[in-house]
Amino acid sequence: MPVPGKVLFVCYGSGHVRMVVPVAKALQEAGLARVQVLGLTTAATVVRNAGLELLQIKDFLLEHDAPALAMGRELVAAMGEVADIDESIAYMGLCYAELVSRVGPDQARLRYARDGRQAFLPEALLSRILRAVSPDLLVATNSPRAERAAVMAAGSLGIPSVCLVDLFAVDEVIWIGVPGYATRVCVLNEQVRQFLVESGRRPDEVSVTGNPAFDALLDPRLHDEGQALRRAQGWEDKLVLLYPTQVEPAFHPFNGRPGDVTLPSRLLASLVHWVQQQENVVLCVRPRAGEPAPALPQGTSFRVAGQDWPLPTLLAAVDAVATLNSTVGLEGALSGARVIQVLGSVFDEAMPLARFGLADVAVPFDQLSPALERLRTLSRGAAARQMQAATPRVVEVLREFL
Repeated sequence: MPVPGKVLFVCYGSGHVRMVVPVAKALQEAGLARVQVLGLTTAATVVRNAGLELLQIKDFLLEHDAPALAMGRELVAAMGEVADIDESIAYMGLCYAELVSRVGPDQARLRYARDGRQAFLPEALLSRILRAVSPDLLVATNSPRAERAAVMAAGSLGIPSVCLVDLFAVDEVIWIGVPGYATRVCVLNEQVRQFLVESGRRPDEVSVTGNPAFDALLDPRLHDEGQALRRAQGWEDKLVLLYPTQVEPAFHPFNGRPGDVTLPSRLLASLVHWVQQQENVVLCVRPRAGEPAPALPQGTSFRVAGQDWPLPTLLAAVDAVATLNSTVGLEGALSGARVIQVLGSVFDEAMPLARFGLADVAVPFDQLSPALERLRTLSRGAAARQMQAATPRVVEVLREFL
């Protein structure tokens, strides 16, 4: 019986680790590969809890790393509380040391002061790890630091690699759009594939798989759960509109473009005003985690859905989502809800929902009311019925390299 190959996944936390874990578990449970996950920062706990073999930067320290670790202690001391101090010291110290070796101490100091961790691209560190692990295949997501460095290192070492793109690659196209960056790129839908091909990738280098982090939206129980929620809330004959709250920065964190910090609150006020003029319409507002509920008018036309409401069930219950650029809008589209995107955010270019087939309309603020009126003529969308589970599709791509 052939010995299964070894696959190393590299990912940060949040949505990136949620994209990796279902695929890694599927490979492991099917006996298709020995799986290891280099779980960076907050990804470590998620990987550990999933029962996957966790690797960390601190596992690959060498004797000559002492000066780098001393610098890492200084950098971490300025960061406040961290989840794993030894891992943070190793990550920050080795990444900073590599930055110094690449641009010199003065430039490294300036770049770190300006960009923080965004200044890191630790290709030498990831080469060290790849040599030690010696995987048959590298799988990384589209983050711009260690994951990008891992793909670059794999290319230099002759190790095939697959890059999993979570959303649209609008910012990341600068490197993911370059032919040969990763042996294969897995993307959300055909529109993203076409975008990368038009940007220079060969068609055979890009596969449409979907994002495994969204597979939970396909649970067949969700339809019944959504209908039960509508009944429990008295929404059976209502048009239910969901607004996930957001924060707009004063300046774009990367390019410095000025933003309108009042945009989210003005959007909420406009939605409230529109709903107050309607019959049989409910505005359901979902605050972000840790954010207090906004003040809403009294009455059955307004409802706060806290983080204790399971998002997949809520998305199966509502008819539409209005958003600036929240991923809840994208998830709503994949669940079959109609989506209205309101333009004007500094992040418009990074979350082009309508351009990539995941919003019915994208309108400037002053055209919101006509767009909302259209909702009365539209049933829930067909995106949920068209969506296929991403995890098995990604696994099939990975099997080509094992």
